[in-house]
Amino acid sequence: MKKNNQLNLYFDESIYQKKENKNLDIRINVIISFFLLLSFLTLSKLIFLGFDKKELSLKDNYIKQELKRRSIVDQNNNLLAYSIKTHDLLIRTKKIKNFNNLNLKLRIKFPEVDLKKIKNFNKKSFHVIKKNLSPVEYNNALSLGEPSLELVENETRIYPDKNLFSHILGNVDTDQQGISGIELFLNDEILDKKKINIPIVLSVDQRVQFIIRETLLDSINIFSAKGASAVLMDAGSGKILSMVSLPDYNLNDRSELKNKDNLFNKNSKGLYELGSVFKTFVIANALEQKKITRDKVYKNLPSQVACGKFFIKEYKYSKDKKNLSVNDILVESSNIGTIRIIQDSGLETYQNFLEKLEIFDYSGIELPEVSASTKKRWGKCRTLTAGYGHGINTTPLQLTRAYASIINGGNLLEPTLLKNKKTKIKNKIISEENSKIIKKILRTNVDNNYIRGGSGRKADIHGYNVMGKTGTAEKPSNIGKGYSNEILNVFVSAFDVDENLYVLTVIMDEPKGAPKLWGHNRRESGWNAGYINGQIIKKIGPILNTLKINDYAKLN
Repeated sequence: MKKNNQLNLYFDESIYQKKENKNLDIRINVIISFFLLLSFLTLSKLIFLGFDKKELSLKDNYIKQELKRRSIVDQNNNLLAYSIKTHDLLIRTKKIKNFNNLNLKLRIKFPEVDLKKIKNFNKKSFHVIKKNLSPVEYNNALSLGEPSLELVENETRIYPDKNLFSHILGNVDTDQQGISGIELFLNDEILDKKKINIPIVLSVDQRVQFIIRETLLDSINIFSAKGASAVLMDAGSGKILSMVSLPDYNLNDRSELKNKDNLFNKNSKGLYELGSVFKTFVIANALEQKKITRDKVYKNLPSQVACGKFFIKEYKYSKDKKNLSVNDILVESSNIGTIRIIQDSGLETYQNFLEKLEIFDYSGIELPEVSASTKKRWGKCRTLTAGYGHGINTTPLQLTRAYASIINGGNLLEPTLLKNKKTKIKNKIISEENSKIIKKILRTNVDNNYIRGGSGRKADIHGYNVMGKTGTAEKPSNIGKGYSNEILNVFVSAFDVDENLYVLTVIMDEPKGAPKLWGHNRRESGWNAGYINGQIIKKIGPILNTLKINDYAKLN
């Protein structure tokens, strides 16, 4: 057999396939490894960012939860003012893609917003277009889905009692800075971050404030008055339990801040000639000077006396007023009798007595809305007419303070709206003995059983030993010199509750007669301010008489 020498070529394709597959596997492994590495790095970055974001979020939340202003409560820890977190709606001008479309969408959800009315709109990087969004407004803003809009956390002040404490609490601006009332006067203290969880405690009582305000609102309707006000003070401490000035306004409605008349605090800011209530000071000074006694009788009192070119006339002169004791000069509200007492005690001593009462000075109460008297230089006639509150002015708050000093044993105290503030005696006005005499005289003016029938009888509420004095004053003319036909009435009372002594001043601004109530149209103070004063005492007396829990436990 012949040997075949032909070259036998054999191609094994599997070898090359294996080689190629091996290279492919290497490439795939490299790709997978790279992908895994990239995934690992991405995941690590995401995890890192996640932790980083969470940390920032927690930090932001912590900051957001921190309020700026402390709460304010009454003496019984009822909330009068507190802050909550809210949101503002902000727009970034550079992120706006379609201005007209955005403005239309905004106006549908927020009709009061019109970007076209914003001055220098494109010159600023952002604008706050709506502050303190309500929950509904917040959801409306979210639903717009506009990248140019942002929701920024803010803070807003809530006053749950609305109008009730408007002239005491005051307001804050949109940056949470006090602009009036306690909010302004104690602004730095309220912003104290170290005490953010400790409320400011006022001396006022929410229940008493509500009752007095409701009673005054009724009185405005009954007597068709322009306005009314009241101050209730603890005569032994100077602490204010209630202070109401009407008209008032809703602290939560910023639109009401435009009405300046409603913002005016009659008690601390209003200056008024307060009439015959000043006769009490005339008698107190003369007693202290030992020029009179309670029973001293002034005889042959005329119907008028001359002072320079003018005549000072008696208030409703009658033969019964010809001879009057010091006690009855106050009860009959005798102008001429008061002048005789001033002349006996000395004009300068009466001037000094009023100065000592600080009745013409700014009040030291924790409110920025205070006024000082605009009285002119003293003269003979001015001093005499000042005996019945004519020609001089002061605020109801300062009058209340002065009366408290006359009936509390003679101690002039600084009024305060803070429960825990320690009050000091600023002046010793009269002796404790003379203070007791004044109280007896003032009591006869209210006592229904007193023979002469004083002007304060409508305030004689059984069980409270009410004492006080009326004042009816003509209001100065707004169009020229002299006085108008309008009057301002005042009744200052003092009354006992559970061995505590309180002073209550009620003002009626331009009251009219109330024939449905009295059967006549008389509008002197006794027929309105005195009556309302008594109604208030009747309603708040039981509240003031409530025993403290510890006292109740001791009795039982």
